[in-house]
Amino acid sequence: MITFEAKIKDRIVRMYAGYPMKNAAGAIFKTLTQICNETDADIFNDKFVMNFGWSFFFMSERKDNNGNVFYVVQSSDYKKNPMRDKTDDVTLSLLAQNMQVETVRVANVQPESATFKDTILVLKEAMNAPDVYMNRNEAAKNGDSGWYFGLLNDPNEENHSSDDYIKLPSCELFKFRSEALRVMEMPVGTLAVFHDNVMTALVDGNDQPLKFTTEEERKAAAEKSRAEFEAEVAAAKARAEQAKEEKKDEENV
Repeated sequence: MITFEAKIKDRIVRMYAGYPMKNAAGAIFKTLTQICNETDADIFNDKFVMNFGWSFFFMSERKDNNGNVFYVVQSSDYKKNPMRDKTDDVTLSLLAQNMQVETVRVANVQPESATFKDTILVLKEAMNAPDVYMNRNEAAKNGDSGWYFGLLNDPNEENHSSDDYIKLPSCELFKFRSEALRVMEMPVGTLAVFHDNVMTALVDGNDQPLKFTTEEERKAAAEKSRAEFEAEVAAAKARAEQAKEEKKDEENV
């Protein structure tokens, strides 16, 4: 587990994740700092809730082995009940954030918000099918994302009954098509096609193709990011060792 740390209002704030998602963690820290600097909100308590993009984040007070107070940024726990449970491991929230920000940026469109609580309409038959699509319509009401998850080239499209569909909070996509979370903040009219868990096409409401990164490009970017992070960690350790040696030399003078 990787620890990200920042000082906000002279308080130590930490975030834990399984991947070196420095930019995503930095965006959370930056927003928390802005809230502190620009409002009278007290973020350092267990009542604090921040909706950041698709996810919700919370603050939990802790003490280290020496009794020093620090704060941990938590997120909803998608492996349990995200409507109720929280977790120190913000990996899934940061992953979703990275995926959605990247898709909107590369496609060069204005994002339209959705949260993990907002529902999607799912054709049950499509949940385990290899070829599916996501299409965003206008939301029917609050709490509805407007997204539909259906079967590509569905031969029975005109004959489905209401029993063939289910409404699920969008975070359930983690369980059967996590790649589809990538498009959750794309605007109304967007249609995305997936083969297994890989996005193969993305078009806007006028059927015009939109740019998106391929799986190979994302893997290369992830490897580069990890290598850069590991280099930063190694450099920091080297500086710490050097400082320790210099301190010993001073003590021995």
